[in-house]
Formats: sequence, C-alpha cells, structure tokens
Amino acid sequence: MLTVNNFRTFFQPPNGLVQIDVIMPRNYRKQLGPRQNRNYDPVYLERAIAAVRRGTLSIRTASEQYAIPYTTLHRWVNNNNLLAYGRPPALENLEEEKLVKVLLICAEWGFPMKSFDIRYIVQQYLNKSGKREKRFSDNLPGLDWFKSFMARHPNLTIKFAENTKRVRAAVTYEVVETYFANLKQSLKDVPSANVLNYDETNFADDPGAVKVVVKRGIKHAHRIMDTSKSSTSVMFAISGDGNLLPPYVVYKAKHLYPGWTEGGFPNSRYNRTVSGWFDANTFEDWFVTTALPYFRNLDGPKLIIGDNLCSHLTISVIQECEKNNIRFVLLPPNSTHLLQPLDVAYFRPFKRSWRSILEKWKLKNRGVLPKTVFPTLLKESIEAVGAKSTANILAGFKACGIVPFNPDTVLQKNGSP
Repeated sequence: MLTVNNFRTFFQPPNGLVQIDVIMPRNYRKQLGPRQNRNYDPVYLERAIAAVRRGTLSIRTASEQYAIPYTTLHRWVNNNNLLAYGRPPALENLEEEKLVKVLLICAEWGFPMKSFDIRYIVQQYLNKSGKREKRFSDNLPGLDWFKSFMARHPNLTIKFAENTKRVRAAVTYEVVETYFANLKQSLKDVPSANVLNYDETNFADDPGAVKVVVKRGIKHAHRIMDTSKSSTSVMFAISGDGNLLPPYVVYKAKHLYPGWTEGGFPNSRYNRTVSGWFDANTFEDWFVTTALPYFRNLDGPKLIIGDNLCSHLTISVIQECEKNNIRFVLLPPNSTHLLQPLDVAYFRPFKRSWRSILEKWKLKNRGVLPKTVFPTLLKESIEAVGAKSTANILAGFKACGIVPFNPDTVLQKNGSP
C-alpha cells in the first residue's frame, strides 16, 4: 500500500492501474485594503427594513427577497449592536462638548489654553471619574488624541500667541485701563458682598532677619534659631464688604494626618500635595468647599477675582460657575501689587503678625515648625490682626478701585498716558 503525505490514491479495478493525483497548496494572494464584510447593496437593506417595519414581509422573507443576511437584517430592524467601527473614544460626546464649552469660556475670559493644558484637564477629569484609559500614559492624552479632538470640533482652531519681552512685562496704563473696562461690565448689578478676591500665599519656617546690637567691627551677626526652607501654602479669600473666609491649608506631604488639622481657625480646611502647592484638585476642592458655600447664601450675580487661574481650572469649576451665576475676572500679569486687594492691604500686616508669633515660638522650642503646630500659629496670627482685619480688607478693595468702583484710584498711581 502506498502512503505519501499530500497524495491521494485511487484504485481502478478494470485495468488494475493506480492513479496518483498530487495535491498542490493553494496559491493564496492577500487582498489589500480593509476586510470586506458587507456583500449587499445598502439601498436594498433600506428597502428590506422598510418592508419589515410596514409588516409587508417577514424578516426571513425580506432576507431572501433582497439578498440580505438574516442576522444583519434582524439587527437593523431591532436596532441591536449597531456599533461604529473602531475603538470607542476616551471621552463620550457629551463629555467632549463640556470640554469644548470650557475652552471657549477660558478664551473669553482672556486665558486661552495650550495643547498640554487641555490634555492635562482631560487627565484630571479621567482621574477624578475613576476611569483608566489604557491608550494614555498615566491617563494623559497624547498629541495624536489632541489632533483628533481638534478635527472633531471645527469650531476650535490653533493660533500662535505673541510673546511679550520682559522689558514690556510691566503693567502699562493701557493694560490697566482695559482691565477696568472689563471689570466694569463684570461688576454690573453685583453687590459688594458678592465680590471675592482669592490668593495663595506661603508661610515660611523662618521669621526673617532682625536688627540686633553687636560689637563694632563684627562683619556678621548670628543668633541661634532653628529654621528651614520648608513652607506651607494657604489660600485666602476676602469679600468686598470686609469678610474673611476660612483659610485653606495645603501641606507638602503624601498623606494628611488628623493631628495636622487640630487647633486651627474655625471652619478651616486642610489638604496635601506632593509639591506643597495648589494644583487643579486642591483648587477645585477649595472652590467647592469654601467659595461655593459662601456664594450660595447670596442672591444675584457673583464675581471672583484672582490670578493664575488657568493652572487651577477644572471642568467642574466652570460648570459650577455657570450654574451659580459666578463671573471670573483674571488679573493682568505682574499687577497684583496694584489690583489685588489681598496683596495691597491685607497680607503685609498679616505676615508681620505671623513672623512675630513664629519667632516667639522658635525662641521657646527647638527644631523646625511641626505641622501639628502650624494650625495653632496660623489662628493666632489671624486673631492678632483682630479688629483691623475688616478695615484692612475694605481699604484693599478701595485702593484697587473695585469697591467702590473707581479706576482713577489705580490709573493715577500708574501714570497718565
């Protein structure tokens, strides 16, 4: 008996001959292009669906008459599994519409975002939503996603921003005048109590240099006191009618411990970041837990004034502003010494109080300032300003020309055109 791989043997009894046929492999040629799944005319599919839905034909009959696969026609008639080709996008259509709205509002407020800013906002949104996108590195979209996003939304475009040299970075009369023109529109029908100014400041673990008496001829004077380069960030907010909102403290740490939140100013809030600075998450938490509760107790439009907003912005903050009739005003760069009430009239006496109280503590204690003690010293510093606090806040809003609205207060200081 003859057995060979890839051979087939046929016996023909009449002549006793053996016929051997060689089975050769197929000569397969791969077809270029996408896989062709559909082998029917879309026009016939529409006619078959219409006939079934009218009740003229059954699905089986329509499938045979119009040459449409039964399962395909069944899915279309019942609207099942009609999925688009390709992987689903990282953000749903409604989520992308919200993002586009945020970008347009930011541009309208005067701080259009770069591509990285947009990708960073998406990363923060995905992290907060608990979503994990495998196509992104650490949930941060890449440039390919950004290009596709821009292509999906033709109402957005990219333009070059002109850089301003440092010699021109100083606040000019024209810049201040434009700021007050916009502020006038934003302040329309806004009571003084509905105006908030916020700012983030640092509290260093060093009371600073002081003048001491030493022997004549000594080049350097030293005093024994433990200090460090560490600092703690605190967000303050004041209202146009003289109120101080509870401070929001951010420690430089990976974890927040209960002992770091005890003995502080009433209703203060505490958080932590790896860098020790406010980021998008901590700013949103401050806005939701401190600023928003204050605004919700007030009627009419509200206004919030601050700087560096683009580094703190999240989609949730923009949505809450739209929902609660809150307007944002962004201060011009390098103008806080002229236009920010906290810098003009409140921080200087407050920081003087802080350094004095910190120095007294360090003269009695060794080592750097522990985080367990920081809330107590911060509270003492706020209380040390005492009755002057309201007067300083009102003086700050007045000196900045905000409440009452008077641009000439600032424009005269900045010089005439």
